[in-house]
Amino acid sequence: MPSPLFLLNVFMRKSTTLSASVMLLITFTWLASSSANAQTTAPETLPLFRHVDETAKNPVNLPTGSVRLLTDENFPPFSYGAPEGKYSGLSVELAIAACSVLKLDCVVVARPFGELLPALVANEGDVIVSGLKIDENVLKKTAMTRPYFWSLGRFAVKHGSQLRSSDLRSLAGKRIGFVAKTSHGAWLEKYYSRSTLAAFPAEAEMFAALSAGTVDAVFGDDLKLIYWLAGSASNGCCLTLGGAYVDRNFFSRNLAFLARRGDQNLVQAFDYALDLLQEKGTASEIYARYLPNGLW
Repeated sequence: MPSPLFLLNVFMRKSTTLSASVMLLITFTWLASSSANAQTTAPETLPLFRHVDETAKNPVNLPTGSVRLLTDENFPPFSYGAPEGKYSGLSVELAIAACSVLKLDCVVVARPFGELLPALVANEGDVIVSGLKIDENVLKKTAMTRPYFWSLGRFAVKHGSQLRSSDLRSLAGKRIGFVAKTSHGAWLEKYYSRSTLAAFPAEAEMFAALSAGTVDAVFGDDLKLIYWLAGSASNGCCLTLGGAYVDRNFFSRNLAFLARRGDQNLVQAFDYALDLLQEKGTASEIYARYLPNGLW
């Protein structure tokens, strides 16, 4: 039985007016055929992270000269060092594509994570394109585009599990592992109180418990979970359960481009370009190059 497909752009339109309790459990899935017809599975459908502003116009008063894109040098798959001193990643390529739309000359300037915000404030760069956790302190010093990515949460089970859904009823009484002192754990404690929750000191211990069958399921960051499942460390033991979850009050961290507080024209320009990239399908092509199948 396929999971329901929720349209993310509908969620973004309504999330400011609906109560948090109504909007918490939004699940991303992709369109696929039944397991009996797995060989004819349709291509993965990527969710739309942005609500496109259809009233936006081609920006004016764009900066002249080079726009310096500040990026975290060690934040794969969003940004990372590449051969010959270049930098790559989903965020970097998305920003460069936006620059192309805007006909801006953009250069990538890599900094360690802790130096990104100081470099922006000190005018050593113009736009932070990856790395920062967006919090109150960051927003006091920056202007933010609308998000281009949200972190997701996901359940996984061991092959052979009789579980077929990750809903509250299906997991009631089941033992669910999570990493201690994380937002994913806090989310479980709030919504899955009918399950037996098991905290682990780190992801490695949590994954080992799932592989050994000492927990019925685990819940954590979707991207890390997908990479572990696909990698050699899992020994092919396990698979995802249901679709990916979004909860902006807990674990769904926004990724957005950040300019200096007064550079609203630059923010509006990048928002305009990111909208066009989504509408044309270019953004989906970039996501598909850097993110593993089954993430949604």
